[in-house]
Amino acid sequence: MVKGNGFLSLTGLMLAAGLLVLYLGLCLTGSQRSRSHQAVDGLAREMALDMQQVRQRCVGNNQGSGRWKLVLEGDRYVLQEGYVRIKERPYPPGLQVTKGDVCFDVDGRPQHTMSVVITAPDGAYERSIVVAAQTGRIRLA
Repeated sequence: MVKGNGFLSLTGLMLAAGLLVLYLGLCLTGSQRSRSHQAVDGLAREMALDMQQVRQRCVGNNQGSGRWKLVLEGDRYVLQEGYVRIKERPYPPGLQVTKGDVCFDVDGRPQHTMSVVITAPDGAYERSIVVAAQTGRIRLA
């Protein structure tokens, strides 16, 4: 790599630059993938906690029939009581989420939607929030 007169040879310099570009390319694609996985996981956890809050409100206040619900829209989800929006949470850019309403009856069982799927932009990673039909237990899958 080093000539007798102390200068670097052109092939050695090209080899070092090629390895640097290859290394940086692998690191950048890995970090992008990791960032989308973190966005999917973070949204799934927060949505599951909000579902649990809706379930507890329905059971604790003895108010079923969709008074408290989690509305899954195209670009965000909304936690609402009746027609009053309590919390709005936009989705991170590029994530795809199934649409629908998540509401519970007085016993804490789901009425309509029993699963929500959150998918990464490239479609390679997804998380599901599943609500058990008999017990109303909310879990991440």
